[in-house]
Amino acid sequence: MFDPRVSVILPAYNREQTIARAIRSVLTQSRPPLELIVVDDCSTDGTRDVLDSFGSQITVIAQPHAGAYAARNRGLRHATGELIAFIDSDDAWLPDRLASQMPLMERPEVGLVFGDVVHVRPGQERRCVTSFQVAPPGRGRVAAQFAWCNFVPTVTALVRRRCLDEAGGFSEEVPLSCDYLMWFRIALRHELDFVDRVVAEYTLSPDSISRDLGRSIEARIELFSGELARTTDAATRKILRRLLFNLSWSLALAALRKRAGNVARPLRKAQLTAMAAARLEAGPWTAAFAMNQIRIRTRRLFL
Repeated sequence: MFDPRVSVILPAYNREQTIARAIRSVLTQSRPPLELIVVDDCSTDGTRDVLDSFGSQITVIAQPHAGAYAARNRGLRHATGELIAFIDSDDAWLPDRLASQMPLMERPEVGLVFGDVVHVRPGQERRCVTSFQVAPPGRGRVAAQFAWCNFVPTVTALVRRRCLDEAGGFSEEVPLSCDYLMWFRIALRHELDFVDRVVAEYTLSPDSISRDLGRSIEARIELFSGELARTTDAATRKILRRLLFNLSWSLALAALRKRAGNVARPLRKAQLTAMAAARLEAGPWTAAFAMNQIRIRTRRLFL
């Protein structure tokens, strides 16, 4: 019978008001995990008191403040399961999140399974759009699809431990979007699969650093520019160049919509990134980006 052990990793920093909900959503799964490892990233509020209230139900590891990706890597070093799942301290899983995803891992070709997630705003009962409505998912060998967006919500990711190890763990170069790079690296080597329904809730926190769109896109440009510089495979380099070209246009649009701070600097960065990435493909790539934007914005009108 296929029944691998699952380790869950939860980074925590100053989330005393929300982390209990996240923990309970893991502990009450219909298919309970082997362990829940909470990495306290040097919280200064009452987060540690909340963690201590769960006693032996969770494993708590403390580290000096180093960010969420360093915390995930720290948790990964202590995890003992063959499969790894992730949750953040202000999010929550639906009760059958793990049970619904485990059967898709029976195929050894699959390295990563994910699902849809609904975006919710604190204090509001009305639910927002889901991730799949904005970023259509892909299954199989879909590395090239990451050139358009990151369609894997981290709060729904279930990953083979060996795939995370192959990829070298999460990058800690920047505080944002390192999960995007990780899923891309796994997709280069393995198949992906997904559960076509909502399995978790993602909280749109007003104080989240990922809410700064310009900063988030610039972090992705930095990450994937570094990946391009390290990569020699021609097919992978073409995907990375396309990805960087699309990010450059996204940054330019964010700047023009006043969602990227001072307009001049991100526009200049977008121009330089596009010129370096596109080469002779600038014309058709621009047309394809424009068509994709039209599809996205048309779809949002009917959500």
